[in-house]
Amino acid sequence: MKKLFSIYFIFILTFSVFAQESDIGHRGTIKVQKKGQLSKVLFDNINYRLVGLDLYGNVLDSAVVEFNMSVTIQGVFYSEKTASPQLTFKMIQQLGRCDQTTKIFFDEITAKDKNGTLIKMPKFQYTFGYSEEGGE
Repeated sequence: MKKLFSIYFIFILTFSVFAQESDIGHRGTIKVQKKGQLSKVLFDNINYRLVGLDLYGNVLDSAVVEFNMSVTIQGVFYSEKTASPQLTFKMIQQLGRCDQTTKIFFDEITAKDKNGTLIKMPKFQYTFGYSEEGGE
């Protein structure tokens, strides 16, 4: 009985050692995302705000400092400026009156780089009926 127990113990011990060795080779790595310079600004139509993207595709929530939104609805031109990345209540109401072919223009965009430097970003347009790439 002691021989059987010692053989069983050695058998279990050798498999546990092999199992531990195989785990060492397959450990995961943690990838740290690099933060780069601000490259472009996009409209977040879920949260109604403008967000910045850096060179690596990371979203920079607080990058936009101020912007101007312009839209033409049923022949009437509306334009409003805000000093935050969020759309104002009046802007959101105007967007509620837009159809899927209405183009919204964002210009006079001032953003803050990761160093805190204020930079002017290029203007862009957004159309509700298209994806992000098609609406630019």
